[in-house]
Amino acid sequence: MATPAEKRSICGTVRLFLDRMSMGVRTIGVRVHPAPIIMLGNQKSGTTAIAALLSEMTGVPATLDLKKEMKEPVIDRVKTGGLSMAEFVTLNRLDFSQPIIKEPSLSAFYDELADYFPRATFVMVIRDPRDNLRSILNRLKIPGNLERLTDNYTGEITRAWELIIDGRWLGLTGGNYIEMLAERWNYVTDSYLENSDSIHLVKYEDFVGDKIGTLESLARTLNLEPKHDVSHRVDVQFQPAGDKSVRWDEFFGPNNLAAIERICGARMTTLGYKTSH
Repeated sequence: MATPAEKRSICGTVRLFLDRMSMGVRTIGVRVHPAPIIMLGNQKSGTTAIAALLSEMTGVPATLDLKKEMKEPVIDRVKTGGLSMAEFVTLNRLDFSQPIIKEPSLSAFYDELADYFPRATFVMVIRDPRDNLRSILNRLKIPGNLERLTDNYTGEITRAWELIIDGRWLGLTGGNYIEMLAERWNYVTDSYLENSDSIHLVKYEDFVGDKIGTLESLARTLNLEPKHDVSHRVDVQFQPAGDKSVRWDEFFGPNNLAAIERICGARMTTLGYKTSH
């Protein structure tokens, strides 16, 4: 007779099988959108709120994450040569069928996406790296002032989040997890800075300061019509919120905060973010 743990395992396997079957049925006959709006930005930079509200305001459907990538990510194989962008899109064609596609993990693949979707329109959401990294670590329940990650803090990181924390597959280097995350912020930011003539920028801080105005301006920039009032929705929490009440120096400690500003400082200055010194 099966134990309770064995029964839970069997149920989990059955659910996964049924999910895959359901996904397979829904993708029959689905066509990838030929000219999507692709919304990029580092994880926890506000991409979900902006994409969701833009979708509601304009009535244009949106994908708010590639569902398969959340469970069994393979996107790193596109960068390491094990998978082409065409194959990756095909694997996720249901989510790529929507006219608005928001997926932070795609932020490292602007060149590949631009080649595959020559008619796509790109948006990049950028947030101050100190707030951005603090929010990521809050989401993962990881302190910001450690010298390095230990098993106490890595055991619950999923494979999808592991690809964010450890950027070696992108060729990134860093002495610890903070430096690696700072290098990732640079990598994503460079995608915008190097292609600013082809990517529409939204600074998260501008969105927070004037949510409706930012959304209406973005909609018109993207040739979309603001049709619906979303003022009652702008304060909905689309993702788990980070703790903004803790100051950067308290959260990161002096060494890790200095590392972020040292690594990201030049790009921060270019984008109008002030460093502590």
